[in-house]
Amino acid sequence: MWALPLRSVTGALKSSRKSRAPIFLQATCPCHGYLRHPVPSFRKEQMQLYPIFAIVLIATLVPVRGASADENRDYFVFLTTGKSTQGVAAEVIQQKQNAHLENFRRLAKLDSLTIAGPCSDPDKKTRGIVVIHADSIADAESKFLPDPYVSEGFMKAELHPFKTIAGKLHLVTSEDFTMEESVIVIASRGKKWTDRSQDEAVAQDYARFAKKQFDDGKLGFAALFTGKSNNDSSRVAVMLFRGKDIESTLKLLQANQLVRDEKLTIQAFPQYLAKGAIE
Repeated sequence: MWALPLRSVTGALKSSRKSRAPIFLQATCPCHGYLRHPVPSFRKEQMQLYPIFAIVLIATLVPVRGASADENRDYFVFLTTGKSTQGVAAEVIQQKQNAHLENFRRLAKLDSLTIAGPCSDPDKKTRGIVVIHADSIADAESKFLPDPYVSEGFMKAELHPFKTIAGKLHLVTSEDFTMEESVIVIASRGKKWTDRSQDEAVAQDYARFAKKQFDDGKLGFAALFTGKSNNDSSRVAVMLFRGKDIESTLKLLQANQLVRDEKLTIQAFPQYLAKGAIE
């Protein structure tokens, strides 16, 4: 967690929001049915549970109420792997899928959903990301209660309040969208970051690095997590890099002093969002 006031981090670019009527697209998860729009292909073993694909077809098409990032009322959510669906009947999975989709339609009507998309974590721990609007972390957790994938433990929702450091998240309101691959980088507290007095200095260094990568056109979005997560996660920040070149992204990050000093550890893998969702 990164419980910081971040007073010295300036020039933060806030998420772009528009007030438009919701547009819904009927679709099913590719692990259960047909999708109208092209999505990336995954190996069979990666597709055991990917309802997040269904989320992206709703989340990128709906409006979200505007709120300042300074209010810490937007939450970055990692949907992580829970218990296996092995042995669960196909018709039961379909019922859960329907309820899963209905919950996101409900959140859309409440103006609580921003964007979402699947990722391809080689460790199969992180299944996807969601950004939601909520009054508190307890309120954010409650938004997933009607989703049986989460409430019954097939996935876990790890929530972080955040502050945007660089870039914007855009709502894609057209039905004629395609999925675009980027590289998500998740930064966690490293073994050499044990002194809490270092927090603000590390945050400033991270913000400077992110802003430079954004100015150089390599980075599309970066955020700092600004408070406690709901499960004491060690994750402290996230970045979305343009393009698909994970090797070059890792090389860039491994040269960063925070990573070299082991104050931050990083993960990088493919992330999929609707084209245009990231500025």
